[in-house]
Amino acid sequence: MRVYCTNPNCTSPEKNLTDSLLDINPKEQRYCDRCRTDLILESRYLALEEIGSGGFGKTFRAYDFTFEQECAVKILRPLQRLKPSDLQLVEKGFKQGAKILHGLSHQQIPRVYDYFDLNISAQQKFFYLVQEYIPGQTLAQELANKTHRRFSESEVLEVLRSLLEIISYTYSQNVIHRDIKPSNIIRHRDNNKIYLIDFDGAIKRELEPGIPVSQSRAIGTPGYAPPEQLCGRNIDITADLYGIAATCVCLLTGKEPAQISNISNPLGENWKIYAPNVEQKLAVILDTMLLPFPAQRYQSAQEVLGKLDQPPTQSPPPTQSPPLITALLTQLRSLFTVQKIRIIFRRWRWRSLGFLVLLGVAIAFIIANFNPHLTTYFSRGEEALIAEAQAVATVPECRTAYDLKTQGMKIFANASSPADFRRAEDAFLESIEKFKQAALKTSSTDNQCEVDPETWIYYYNSKAAQTINGNLPTIAVVIPDLKVDRGNALEILRGIAQVQSEQESAPVLQILIVKHDSQQQEVEYIAEQNILGDLPYFSNSKILGVIGRYTSDEIWKPGDIFGKKQLVLISPTSTAIRQDLFGQQQPLNEYVFRTASNDSIAAKDLANYMRSNSQWQKVLISFDSENNYSESLRDKFVQELRRLGAIDKNITGCDLKLINALQDCKDKAIRENVQVLMLAPSPNTLKEALNIAKEVKSQRQSRQILGGDVLYDPQTLELGDAANGMVIAVSSHATLADSNFSGTTTKLWGTKDVSWRTLTSYDAAKVFVEALTKLKGNNNPTRQQVYEKLNEPNFFALGATAKIKFNHQLNDRHDRKQVEGIGILVQAECKRDTNKCYFNYLKSPERNNP
Repeated sequence: MRVYCTNPNCTSPEKNLTDSLLDINPKEQRYCDRCRTDLILESRYLALEEIGSGGFGKTFRAYDFTFEQECAVKILRPLQRLKPSDLQLVEKGFKQGAKILHGLSHQQIPRVYDYFDLNISAQQKFFYLVQEYIPGQTLAQELANKTHRRFSESEVLEVLRSLLEIISYTYSQNVIHRDIKPSNIIRHRDNNKIYLIDFDGAIKRELEPGIPVSQSRAIGTPGYAPPEQLCGRNIDITADLYGIAATCVCLLTGKEPAQISNISNPLGENWKIYAPNVEQKLAVILDTMLLPFPAQRYQSAQEVLGKLDQPPTQSPPPTQSPPLITALLTQLRSLFTVQKIRIIFRRWRWRSLGFLVLLGVAIAFIIANFNPHLTTYFSRGEEALIAEAQAVATVPECRTAYDLKTQGMKIFANASSPADFRRAEDAFLESIEKFKQAALKTSSTDNQCEVDPETWIYYYNSKAAQTINGNLPTIAVVIPDLKVDRGNALEILRGIAQVQSEQESAPVLQILIVKHDSQQQEVEYIAEQNILGDLPYFSNSKILGVIGRYTSDEIWKPGDIFGKKQLVLISPTSTAIRQDLFGQQQPLNEYVFRTASNDSIAAKDLANYMRSNSQWQKVLISFDSENNYSESLRDKFVQELRRLGAIDKNITGCDLKLINALQDCKDKAIRENVQVLMLAPSPNTLKEALNIAKEVKSQRQSRQILGGDVLYDPQTLELGDAANGMVIAVSSHATLADSNFSGTTTKLWGTKDVSWRTLTSYDAAKVFVEALTKLKGNNNPTRQQVYEKLNEPNFFALGATAKIKFNHQLNDRHDRKQVEGIGILVQAECKRDTNKCYFNYLKSPERNNP
């Protein structure tokens, strides 16, 4: 009689015994003559034949001497060497699968008889599972033996129905199999029924609520496991439905799903090429089960069975209101509340014609004053406000990723329930994963794919929308005109997305991205909580704060408008002193807070650096006479030089707004024999300032160039040698960020090197998170309560590089307090071997930390 040694390390596992089963006494142990392992396991089970093997173990047909019947014995033993931590996860999954299987009672799922472990040696322990033996072939074996290597459509329908009935039961027990494929399905030799086997990777939802697959145990077969499972994301019953459909496709086509699908042609779009004559109803059902996002698929086995029993029907596509009509209806809702309509009806019920005239006039007024393009200036996730990267048009992988993002936005735009937003969440995360893969392939090219922060924000917004039906406080984030300043918009949104990632599991806010209009039309809409085209789902999500990339010149008007509505505006980029230098406006509104260091700090740091490194040599300051920020930085710099002892004859200037600014500044630099060039341009005159730097430095290589934070721009680095050694005052630098912040930047953006604008935007969002967290006990916080919380003398939040506190003195009220690491110097350094330049951290001046 042939028997088997179950020790996976045995070099000669097959044995021949002279005794028959009836003659063997299980209490008299038999040993393997090669490795001395027990042949009779637990003095009860004897392995007779190897019937299956895989990546994590082997399965044997065995004999149970206690009940005198055949059984199946499975041993866990990974084929590849695993790290101890990974092996522990595999063992945990094997044990968990055994427990789950023991708790199931279904006629088409093998019953569990026993579970035990065995010490083969002092160093090795193996785990065994004993269960009901199902005689027969797997569907993979059946397929291999078929003449045409295909199942008929009727045979596939029989398999489909059987599997759906099994899964309907397992899901009622909160069990997800996670590895449904032909080799894990057996047809019983005697009763011809389909049995689902191999529950090693099964999970029970209440045991692992919300735990991604990657944190429980890596499981799933490419082609049969859905995208979210292979990516290590949360899964649900639709993962098993996907596996069933992929199994059916394999049986219909005779091909492995992984052979059919690829990035550009998913399985659900490509399999019918190999099975063109499949009935339309079955094809539609399988296609739906194979859709890439869980929420797009059928949500239960019973739903699929219902579709199988239905006659084919043609359902018209759902109609959708055009964007203009949607926006007009939003406007009408804001004008005609329920209370207002009741009053109007009471007054006009006896004059219905007059009411219709009134309504017509209101609609006409809205149309006359309605600006359709502003509907595309606001987005929580339904609209792309960040233009696609150049690489999207040229790199196929980027195109695939961006198309997934577009799909997510379409789902978001039509969402009306938490389930819909779960679908959007899956689409955005899939897009992010594809962007990451594409970025790795294109990192050496100029057209590098980027994981844009807008996609991350829309992903987190989709998660937040599922929290108390999306009724979370909203923070509006205003980004600059993308045609002019796409780079700064990305830098700001990176900081916002990073804060959202930190409160992903328990969001306290959601983000409304707003595109800045040159006429600042968006300001009134934000202040009035009148967001054109906003989804009704978010009707109770109040805007309780604004993070605005308003330049120092632009910030006065929004500050006053928001202040009248008690709405806090935090600027992460405005640095000019709070007094209008041109005397045309009141000081900056008290509802404006700022997380960047102001021009007083920058001017002081640059002046001290000049004195330490250039003594009292002559300096030329280039500035924009029509810009508040530029004038502020210039004036503060001159004041600091005078305070330190410089004389006026060593300080000269040139106006970047002059028609011949380039020639004028160049001539002054040569005529005055200046050794230091101080650049204080506005964003609008950056190009002129850089041309001057290039010309002046070419005349004398020893000239030192200093600059304000506007110079912290890729255009500066493109100067190459002309930028080398340039010292710029900025708010902070990624080098100073704590390890948690740096770790997250690497995770989200693939690098720790983010700009100071990302740091200050992150800090602005952290301020709102802290305020809203402290107000969490209030079920309906107001704008004024947010302001009062920020205005508290002891208020602080933990920022990227330092604590965030605000001043309360009259002249700089609600500007950021001076602390170590806020207000630093960076230097442009060019590497000759790569011909690339970088802004490297240079110095962090001492501060009197409060």
